[in-house]
Amino acid sequence: MKKIIFLVVSILNFTVVFAQKNSKIIVDHSDYSDINEIEMPNVILLTGNVRVNHDGIIMTCNKAYYFRDENYIKAFGEVQMVQGDTLYLNSKYAEYSGNVKKAFASGNVVMNSPESTMSTDTLYFDRNLQEAYFNSNGNIVNKKNTLTSKAGRYYVKEKKYQFLKSVVLKNPEYTIKSNHLDYCTKQGDSFLYGPSTITGKDNFIYTENGYYNSKKNTGFFKRKSYIKYKDRLIEGDSLYYDRKIEFASGTNNVKITDSINKAIITGHYGEVYKNKDSLYITKHASIRYMMEKDSMFIHAKKIIVTGKTGERKVTGFNNVRFFKTDLSGKCDSIHSDQKIALTKLIGKPILWNFDKQMTGDIMHLIGNNKTEKLDSLKILNNTFIISKDTIGIGYNQIKGLNLYGKFKENKLYEADVVKNTEVIYYMRTDKNELIGINKSVSSRINLSMDDKTKVESITFFDNEDGDIYPEKDLPENARKLRGFVWRGDERIKTKEDIFPPDEVELDKQIVEVSNKRFEKSVVQAERIQQQDESILNKDDSYYSSIFNNFNNHLIIDRNNQILLIKDGKIKYPKNNKSIYNYKKNNTKYSKEIKLNKVLWDPKTMQFGKFDGGFIEDNEKVVELDIVNKTDLTYDDLFLKYNNRIIINQNWEKFLIKNGKFYYPNSGESFKNYIKLNPRYSKIIKINQVFFDLKTMQFGKYDGGFINDKLKSEDFELSENNDLTFDKLFELYNNRIILNKNWDMFLIKDKKFYYNISRDQFEKYIKQNPNYSKVVKINQELFDLKTMQFGKYDGGFIENLIK
Repeated sequence: MKKIIFLVVSILNFTVVFAQKNSKIIVDHSDYSDINEIEMPNVILLTGNVRVNHDGIIMTCNKAYYFRDENYIKAFGEVQMVQGDTLYLNSKYAEYSGNVKKAFASGNVVMNSPESTMSTDTLYFDRNLQEAYFNSNGNIVNKKNTLTSKAGRYYVKEKKYQFLKSVVLKNPEYTIKSNHLDYCTKQGDSFLYGPSTITGKDNFIYTENGYYNSKKNTGFFKRKSYIKYKDRLIEGDSLYYDRKIEFASGTNNVKITDSINKAIITGHYGEVYKNKDSLYITKHASIRYMMEKDSMFIHAKKIIVTGKTGERKVTGFNNVRFFKTDLSGKCDSIHSDQKIALTKLIGKPILWNFDKQMTGDIMHLIGNNKTEKLDSLKILNNTFIISKDTIGIGYNQIKGLNLYGKFKENKLYEADVVKNTEVIYYMRTDKNELIGINKSVSSRINLSMDDKTKVESITFFDNEDGDIYPEKDLPENARKLRGFVWRGDERIKTKEDIFPPDEVELDKQIVEVSNKRFEKSVVQAERIQQQDESILNKDDSYYSSIFNNFNNHLIIDRNNQILLIKDGKIKYPKNNKSIYNYKKNNTKYSKEIKLNKVLWDPKTMQFGKFDGGFIEDNEKVVELDIVNKTDLTYDDLFLKYNNRIIINQNWEKFLIKNGKFYYPNSGESFKNYIKLNPRYSKIIKINQVFFDLKTMQFGKYDGGFINDKLKSEDFELSENNDLTFDKLFELYNNRIILNKNWDMFLIKDKKFYYNISRDQFEKYIKQNPNYSKVVKINQELFDLKTMQFGKYDGGFIENLIK
């Protein structure tokens, strides 16, 4: 018996070594081996300390079936696959194909690498791509981090994981939740896509496109992101965060909401230091304070807020402007101290309280912390108050050294002006009849005002001198005090007025760029979502892999069916002749490939999405031109692949023409198109989904069915993208144009004609062959929503075509 075993093993080893040149699986050792050609032809049963290897991978197990012809092995009991010194895969059961270099493991699967350990129930390993993936829940441990998800993929070379659906990363300091997380084990980088959260002890972060490094504890977040503390919310187009020092910064459309201090701070760049209770904001910066039924809006080039609640200090530098319904003003800089409720207006300050204009060298607004309302006002040095006369064209004026005013319900109701006071005041009766003009001087005056801050009385104290003059007796040049400057045209009347023109222009530019970036991020998010859905959809993911790897190849599946993989479809033979002819006519693809999977079930899959019909007797190969980019926009697609047939990520086939998608009305549509347009015979494969017939049919990109006589026309790209209407009409009269939004119009006699159907387009070209080339112009030109029935509206094109 030992001699027989030795002979079998010797023959086996000789056979395997001889086949090594053909990359066969090599059996290094087994305690016993057996061959039963009746029950399992060409299969060797290996038992006891089994060890096999293939191109750098070593597999050990308790028992294995080796399918020699298929170069395939099934392993049972304490299975381990080892690749170099970097990857160890343990399981109860495994399969491995030497032909396609792919492995399958199930039952308590554990994969160890130097950086992490992954455990799951079922795992697939593609050695060609060096990728391992699971779709049945997995758990990964990497130092302090533990990750779980429904589906995952490990890229061996990059040492990177990709997790999909119900992803949870737990760290002692925080927890990350997402439906798509890419994790680099060596660097500790986490890339988040789609709605994701990071929950820490003191804060909560939301993002739909973000990055977080678990080693440095820093993150960068884009697209609908915010950081939320107990009493503060930070939003922006892009946010940076450092957990170690609790620092956050935001760029573009930054908004910081302070719930305790009832403040909203906005700008296009901001920094927040939580531990220091401070923040900085600039670029169209403003603060909005909510006060009972009103709000105070403050703008400055730069705003700094420091100190904890109750001791907060706010400082604004350069071109300060503020607005409240009953109070507004300007100055060079502002400083507000919450603890002493004092706000200083520094550098040429000016205040408007209802209709009164007040100026001075320095102004102090004093508040009441208990009532959170204004208490008093100080104007120091060169006080000057001006208001327009109720009816006439004159001005009421009060001048002095200093002013001390008192507020009631945030309205100035009393004020004392002291030292060298001067007054010009138009005195009127209750019926607004002019009594005379009071022009006086004194050491001090007291003003009493009504609830609209209109002066009710003026009381003069000490050294009073003056008189009430009839209007005719006081010359015009005597009706204005020295230093009089009326600045009513500068008054801040709305919250929008707090921003000077240069800041408005800056905001406009930043918002425009921001909107474009957001539009681009929408395309990227859709692309990533489509890729994720494809991966999560196990069948689609598997067939997509088959279509990508074996296009134009003949496959023999597990049920020994001979099938042709072509352009995202599975075709089956009418008879043996069709297979023979295909091999003869396409020698490059004459070799059949054996796959240990059932690819085709005629009972459930016939007439389905993968059904390509019979293999024709003269079936020809159509090579695909693969596009590696996966972030193409509609503009990219229409400009680069006009007149081309494309296959999208879902292996759906369309014709792209003049900014539209055309789809087949029969199985011959694409063949006829290629026959009529041979220079566009090569089909483009793009790994994106652009046109969804279910949701986009009859929309702006829908071109309808492919006409069997449809011929290609290249459009002419206009180099000038700032055309005036006059220049447009001069250059392109009688031409059909495509605008920036891929809308089609005919220009004729300084009018735009629209509603151009495929038939009308072809009819016009036939009647006007000299104008057959379509012009593509990257301008909107004619907006049907706003310009219809206007001077440039020519109406429907059918009015021109007979």
